[in-house]
Amino acid sequence: MKTLSRLTLCAVLTLTSCSVAFSAGMSDVSGKALYQTGKKADYLAGYHGKALGADCAVCHPSQSVSDSEREIDANCQKCHGTYQQLGQKDKSNGKPISAHQGHLSISSCTTCHKGHEESFAYCNNCHIFNMPMKFDRAKVPYAPEDLSFYKNAIPNREETADIVIVGGGGAGMVAAIELQKAGKKVVLLEKMPILGGSSLLATGGMNVVGSKPQKDSGVKDDVDTFVKDSLHLGKGKNDQDLIRILGTNSNDAYEWFESLGGQLELQKGKTGGTTNPRQLYTKSGGIGRYMVEMIEPALVKSGADVRVNSKVVRLVHDKAGQVTGVIVKGKNSGLYQINAKAVILATGSYANNGALVAKYNPQFEGIITTAQPGSHGDGIALASEVGAQVNHLERVQIHPNAAAGTTIMITQAIRNNGGILVNRSGKRFVDDQAARNKLGPEILKQQGGSAFLIYNDEVVEKRKKVHEGYVKLGFVKTADTPEELAKILDLPEQEFAQTIKNYSSYHDRKSDPDFNRKELMSSMRGRLYAIEVIPGIGGTLGGIKANTSMQVLNNDGKVIPGLLACGEVVGEWHGMDRYGGNAVTGNIVFGKIAAKTALEQLKNETN
Repeated sequence: MKTLSRLTLCAVLTLTSCSVAFSAGMSDVSGKALYQTGKKADYLAGYHGKALGADCAVCHPSQSVSDSEREIDANCQKCHGTYQQLGQKDKSNGKPISAHQGHLSISSCTTCHKGHEESFAYCNNCHIFNMPMKFDRAKVPYAPEDLSFYKNAIPNREETADIVIVGGGGAGMVAAIELQKAGKKVVLLEKMPILGGSSLLATGGMNVVGSKPQKDSGVKDDVDTFVKDSLHLGKGKNDQDLIRILGTNSNDAYEWFESLGGQLELQKGKTGGTTNPRQLYTKSGGIGRYMVEMIEPALVKSGADVRVNSKVVRLVHDKAGQVTGVIVKGKNSGLYQINAKAVILATGSYANNGALVAKYNPQFEGIITTAQPGSHGDGIALASEVGAQVNHLERVQIHPNAAAGTTIMITQAIRNNGGILVNRSGKRFVDDQAARNKLGPEILKQQGGSAFLIYNDEVVEKRKKVHEGYVKLGFVKTADTPEELAKILDLPEQEFAQTIKNYSSYHDRKSDPDFNRKELMSSMRGRLYAIEVIPGIGGTLGGIKANTSMQVLNNDGKVIPGLLACGEVVGEWHGMDRYGGNAVTGNIVFGKIAAKTALEQLKNETN
């Protein structure tokens, strides 16, 4: 008797157990007709049918398909194993890169593997990995969509919730947890197939005033100094009320994160040249991934109704202008309406909408972005349609450290812990610790529009996990001497060696006569490492105008009833440049405030 493979056996068993419940509309006959002949037979569903004799019931437990497609994921994992098991298998097979163990914490098979169309490796929205898959293409472009197309769209059904949250990044998840904790019926809608948004890509830390790690290290800090530092980096253009609230509530935000099990350490040194050390970080790697790994399980545990692949295309409002719900385009369910007493926009930036960026700031046309692929500015478009005030879309933050040839952000912690920037002449050309919006334009002026981020083992010890990740991704060049590294990088040996020698002497003297760098945290002696970096759009600084209660304001400065916003979709609080670590803190601070305001609104309506 011929031995069946595990996959074939599983398909037969699943087919036997599930087909009884299957309707005629998804029958074996219709499945074969659709997916075992013609073009669709070349996709994953056709392969299951032709090679394994499986019908639709192997993947689909019912005739309808949910937008999240979790029921399909469950059946995938019955045969292939869980993501953790697949990750271990990849590791055992010696794969240097495993999509099942990535920093995005993807746990949905259908994020990459498509049954009835070409599959794709979601990682390659940012990376350029050689990740062969069956029936694949390299990248799926998540292009911005003109939401005015849905202006007169008619939903196919309606449902009701207390509060709808649009966007499943850090701020949206925090708001959902707080609202669900208060016993409200919450629906969180995320257009992408995974939660986390740009929060997943944050690599630096969380700015906190008066934290226990600060106090344990003997650091004295206060909100006034935090405000002063933020205003300095924002060139005085920040919304000062929002910045003060951010500083005042920052320690409460950290304690909230600690209550979920999170633990952070104080970054030594004055990151970004600020007055006091106040940035908290994790030795496990990127701050964003670590925080999402804590927050997402708490969201699931809260019982909130979380829906991915669910794009909000319109806000619903009454004749008086009060926002009363949303129109959603579900991946599989089509257009439907959710009526709610309040809507919170937490849709993030517009950094991945090149046309919108170039419209307001033409000098950045064509520049890469390190933002997540769904950062299209949908919240700004939605709010604008109901009369929201939108300000300063020309304000774009340029992150100086993206790995050349990719859209992957290199954390500023490498520079802040002692790394320096050199050009193709082998020389420093700027204060390496300057604000990001200064460094980006300076790098663009250099030959080739890039620079080399140079650091040594002293820096590695402070960010070991992050460095190891960059090595694994193939970004890092290394050598034992400056002369050897210069040869590898094709830099003038004598000039580069002199630059390193000079910087070592500056470190010893604690003074940088060339560029007046304030903190010289690395001697640049010993083994050296280099990453070629280019500037990219790291985030956006303009957006919706909101008050200190996170209520959205119209062009007359009046509150739009029923509409709130939090996170990066809110403009002005960063000013002209973002103080690294403020955005992570703001997700929690402003997410909690938006939830609190929504609860007060519901209470007032009840009374």
